[in-house]
Order: sequence, then structure tokens, then C-alpha cells
Amino acid sequence: MWGPLREYAGRSDSWVWSLSGVRSARLLGTALVFSMAASLPAYADANSCEACHSDQGLMVKSRKLYDYYQDWLTSPHKQAGVTCDRCHGGDPDSGDKDTAHKGRLPVVNPASTVFFRKQPETCGGCHQEVARQFTQSRHCSMVMGEDTAPSCSTCHRAMNRKPYYRDILRDGCRRCHNTEPRGLRPEVVDQADEILHRLNIARGFLGWTTVHFEREGWPDDSRARVGALRQGYHAALARVHSLELMAADASSVDLLSSLKQIFKEHRTAPPEQAPRAD
Repeated sequence: MWGPLREYAGRSDSWVWSLSGVRSARLLGTALVFSMAASLPAYADANSCEACHSDQGLMVKSRKLYDYYQDWLTSPHKQAGVTCDRCHGGDPDSGDKDTAHKGRLPVVNPASTVFFRKQPETCGGCHQEVARQFTQSRHCSMVMGEDTAPSCSTCHRAMNRKPYYRDILRDGCRRCHNTEPRGLRPEVVDQADEILHRLNIARGFLGWTTVHFEREGWPDDSRARVGALRQGYHAALARVHSLELMAADASSVDLLSSLKQIFKEHRTAPPEQAPRAD
């Protein structure tokens, strides 16, 4: 694969970084990790939650808890030192199971901090802007009283910040947007799939563009140009968090077109080695 980016084989909805041999991309990736960690409050790395939930025996005794812990290990929450008690409550300083879980409620309990209707408030403690975009959306105000209403974990699961959008559209959006007698606007799912796929590819090209111009020393107006494109990308993401995907349609087309044009102007590798864009 060419350059610092390639599309994950077999999953057109998931981009991954290929950093081998690209020193500047390594530096960029490291900076992104530390920047991400610095944007969230730091908490103690070691506590009783981690000590117990890291038990390999849970893979047999409670696979769900085991999988949650494994998700956390590779999450931005782990990078920022945000442990279980930050969202779920409990006493992380106690080695006694009952004391450690005191005050922690099941996720299906409406009083739980991670109950689906309370997730925007809990997650919004750190992710204020994203939570604001979601809670102030027309979609949220219309359906939040329903038992099938989407919330933070609908897309991001427990701790996955990079959701596979096609799984979400199939498992989440089609609950309401389907061809059943009570279904609403089934065409929305296919339209959303196209828009999100376009934004996902734009994200890959934006990453390549950033690394390319960084290696070139940011010539001419390239820094301002990339900054404007990045701003456009995040504006489109804001519409996604507001569940206003149709509003992102035209802007995502323009964004991807501009990024492809930059790629065509500046690429040096053979076309067959370029990141796939279609």
C-alpha cells in the first residue's frame, strides 16, 4: 500500500494508518494520541476495578465483562487514564467486591449514570460539544422518550470511538427506518450509508494531505488550505452527531472533491498504489 494510509482490506467503512517507513506520520500519530489524552481529565491509572476486571478467568466466567475490559484497554479512555468508576461509579480504592460496587447500578436502571437516556449527560462531562450537538438535535427531541431512541452507545458501543457505521445503520437506524407498516422513510438508511461512506473516504484523504504537506514543510498557502478542509470535515461530523445526515450530503461531496483534487495534484506514486477512493 502507498503512503501513510491504506484502506483496511475487506472493510470499506474502516480506515487504518500504515505508518511503516514514514517518520513524519509516526510523529503525527504520536501527537494525536497525546493530544487526545490531554483533552480529557486524567485519573489514577491503577484501581481495584482494573485489578479485578483484568482477570483472564473472566473470559470463561463472564465473557461480557471480559470483552468490555478488552475494549477499554485499546480505547482513548485508557489513554487518558479514565477508569470504570468515572462513568459507572463505585469505590475504586476498595479491594472488597461489595464495597467497590457500592452505589453502582445496572445499566438498565433509569437511575444509572450509563442508562441510555443519561448517557449524553455522563459522556458530556468530557465530550461537551458532541453531547450538545446530539441533545439539541431535532431527532433527539423527537425520539428521546422512546425505548428505542439512539444514544451515545448506539453508535460508539461501550468505548469504541470509531464505530463501523454500516453495522450501526443495519442494527440501529433500521429499527425505525424500514419498510414495515409502522416504519418511517426507509430510504434514509441507504442515503446515510452513502454520505457516511463519502465522509469516511474524505477522512483518509485528509490524513494523507496533512502528512504530505507536513513533509513538504507546508509550502505556500497549504496550511490554511488544509485547515479549511479539516474545518469542513468537522462541520460535517457535527451534522452526523446532530443526526442531520441530509444536511451533510452536499458538503461531503464538495469536501471529497477538493481532497481528491489535491491528491491528483501532489501524488508521486503510481495510481494503482494510491488509497482507494471509490
